[in-house]
Amino acid sequence: MPHATAPDSGGFPTSLPWLARAGTVPHIPGHFSELVDNLKALLRDIDADPLLDRTFIWPGGSPAVALRQVLHSLGPCGLFTRKGRPPRVLLTSEAKRVLGDGGATHLIAVFHAHIRFFGEMLESIGEGLTCGELNRIANDTYGLGWKTLVQIRRRVNWMHGAGMVESWTNGKIVLTEDGRALIPQLALVRRSDLEAQRLAVHLPAELSVPTRRLAERLSEVTENELQGRKRVLGYIAGGATMMAFSRNIDAAASGLSRSEFIRLSAETFDVNMSSAEQSLNTLQGLGLLAQVGPDQFATTDLAAEWLQSGEAADLVRCLHLSLALLGETLDTLESEVDSGTLTRILAEKYLRPTLTRKDVTARVALLVETGLAERIGKVARSTALGRALARSLPLQKHHDAHRDRAPDEADNTTAEFGRCPRRPEQLAAEVVSSSTDSANYQRFEHALAEAFRYLAMDTEVHSGPAKTDLVVTLWLSPTKRRRIAVEAKTDGAGLVTDQDVRFMRLNEHRMRHHADHTVLIGPGFDTRVFKEANRDDVAVLTAEQLAAAIVRHAETPLYPHELAALLLAGQADALAHTWRETKRRTEALSLVTNAMWKSANDPVDIEFGAGALDVRDIWRETKASLETPLDKTEIEEVLAFLSSPCLAGVVKQSGIHAISAPPKLIAARLRSLASAIEAKAVDTDARSATSTRAMAASAVPSHNGPAKIKPPPNDAEPAQVRAWAKAEGRPVNTRGRLPGSLIREYRLAHGGLQADPSCPAT
Repeated sequence: MPHATAPDSGGFPTSLPWLARAGTVPHIPGHFSELVDNLKALLRDIDADPLLDRTFIWPGGSPAVALRQVLHSLGPCGLFTRKGRPPRVLLTSEAKRVLGDGGATHLIAVFHAHIRFFGEMLESIGEGLTCGELNRIANDTYGLGWKTLVQIRRRVNWMHGAGMVESWTNGKIVLTEDGRALIPQLALVRRSDLEAQRLAVHLPAELSVPTRRLAERLSEVTENELQGRKRVLGYIAGGATMMAFSRNIDAAASGLSRSEFIRLSAETFDVNMSSAEQSLNTLQGLGLLAQVGPDQFATTDLAAEWLQSGEAADLVRCLHLSLALLGETLDTLESEVDSGTLTRILAEKYLRPTLTRKDVTARVALLVETGLAERIGKVARSTALGRALARSLPLQKHHDAHRDRAPDEADNTTAEFGRCPRRPEQLAAEVVSSSTDSANYQRFEHALAEAFRYLAMDTEVHSGPAKTDLVVTLWLSPTKRRRIAVEAKTDGAGLVTDQDVRFMRLNEHRMRHHADHTVLIGPGFDTRVFKEANRDDVAVLTAEQLAAAIVRHAETPLYPHELAALLLAGQADALAHTWRETKRRTEALSLVTNAMWKSANDPVDIEFGAGALDVRDIWRETKASLETPLDKTEIEEVLAFLSSPCLAGVVKQSGIHAISAPPKLIAARLRSLASAIEAKAVDTDARSATSTRAMAASAVPSHNGPAKIKPPPNDAEPAQVRAWAKAEGRPVNTRGRLPGSLIREYRLAHGGLQADPSCPAT
């Protein structure tokens, strides 16, 4: 790839492409004046004893530390390679050159070849800049996205130690003569080069072979196990880094009691005891620690093998078995993507579990830390090693909306319920994903509007200052409606706090829109929100709960008066009960129908009973299919439904019942009945929606129940009727007497609003 300079490298190593370089700089203890000497001491020690599984003592008499931990803090800096079993660490030719005649200058060149914004920072200093100014260049010109000065200061310290810069009392970093002399010898990346590097050919990756037990476990994992993995990574003392994982796991390798582990973790990472205990629970949940006695914990076999291999890929392989969509996230990162888009893609590909943006961000951070992904400004993408690992992992199957649908049914879902263009599983994913898209709150509002229409609720989108976001109206009976003001709250971290909600305003919004109740919807809420909502009789609903309702509604539809519990404070349990009861009736219908068809085709049943069954016979045939067998009443309800004249699927004679058609034809007749109902429903939907809004506009709000509807006005101005009719596309005479039917329709719609065109009927 071309560079802006044609350096005289003086035998310096060839720089890696920008995207292949590490983002973090090596970190070792000591004052900047001691850094180079301390690093050389480490290199000499490794050259004398390459075994990896041992300890190392830094110059100055500091406590012994694990060599693995030391190397992890240095990162991929071009000075070491690993080889063989037992694992050894070897010096590269560049490291030997540093120990030889290359010295500090060659060390800086090696770091520049393997680390982003190293030599580039040196050139950016010019006549002198502060650390803050250098950080702005790193972010604005090179897209590194650093929020603190840590990485800049570490780079400056190395430059100080190598004699390339010096600090002035005015806070500026200034080049020395050695620093100025080095710049022309480095292959520097300019901003214009970055886009070309994004498209550069990926470097080949040498993926390590998984350890024996880990390879066996990966080969045996089932789809159900993949779908059952835990969603939340959890808290880990020291952070979700390889160093923290290794130190926590290594501490428990020989077996520790709960109190011993908590004390050791708290002391090692300087955290409080409760945090250390939370860390223990997280490591258990991830399958890295296991309880081996009444109060004893030890590493699992997989974790012990990872401690031996020390490979980042093995750690991610272990975590992939326990942490939902970890490998799937790595697989999706094959192209550059920001965290919000990544969250949406994962939600669309994998309906369960649904990850929040916070969950996804934690996974990306882990993958970046282990070198399997890299950040490029605000986006991330997998490295060559990460792509190789993703291809080798057993991944959860994509959710295929067409998998169980017949070809002729594939495009008919838009006509169901609210007739919105998105399929239920896609709509559920969009509700969850948009709830954390705080940069685009209207996206969440539109997703909610689509969701409520799908649930057969008349929906008005308002938004704006001093207004609620949505108002949904549930049709309960010809004279009763229930209007509910919907307040939508987004949050990028997935948690809405009491500081984000002004409960006094919610009551004002409810009164302004003549609503009976208020529901607050967001990605998640802290405990204070629930307390205040309970005090003000406001229902609280998470995006995941609404998404789950959408999916369940697709499987087992409920009526508006049943779904009302979803949006009313303290009634979620009632909705769950209704869904269970409705689903059980659906299962009963299927079981009874298929049991009767089986009997109607069994030669023995035909010989002895003409293929007909009574209630007791049906109970015997179906009792093994459910944990709680059907009772007599449930079976009789199904038989009454199947024998109704509209369906005529069962014939009853002398107390016994015989099926009259194959189950597939009965289902086809049910679909034809549904089509006949829907055909008329499409014609009347717009009129019904307008009627609902008209009655809502004239409603007197009541906080003790649904709004009471005022009768429409008796007078109708002809000019207003004509204007309304023309707007509705109705033929109307310009003068003379108006038809009574047109006046009645006008009165019915008087005061209403036009239907929201964002979700057209089909």
